[in-house]
Amino acid sequence: MRGHRTLPHTADSRVQAWAPTRDECVAEALLAVTDSFLDTAGAVPVAGHLLRLEPAEPEDRLVAALEEIIYLMDTTGRVPVRAAAEDDVLRLGMADTGALPQIGAVPKAVALSGLSFTEGPNGWTCEATLDV
Repeated sequence: MRGHRTLPHTADSRVQAWAPTRDECVAEALLAVTDSFLDTAGAVPVAGHLLRLEPAEPEDRLVAALEEIIYLMDTTGRVPVRAAAEDDVLRLGMADTGALPQIGAVPKAVALSGLSFTEGPNGWTCEATLDV
């Protein structure tokens, strides 16, 4: 099973993701970021993007991927609405932010406090806080 959700946080945005593999968990975290501030129901990808995950500790891979998505959002106006992981590469289906209703505050950066990425009996779970 894989999935993601937004967690309550007083001032920022907090996301949680889970999946059978480490890279699928990162992919779910990216989708959680998008869902934290945009209504993606019915979203259709208009472009693809390949995101290579560099060899690193799981937390570092997560932070690098989250920062890349925030950068792409700022520079291209696109966010991931589909994500698949394979061999250290995330294949992302990107949608235009302007085509999706905004439902929350836009993430601006990844906070390193409260970051977690753990493996358990059912796979991987990660959590991250995003500055908004």
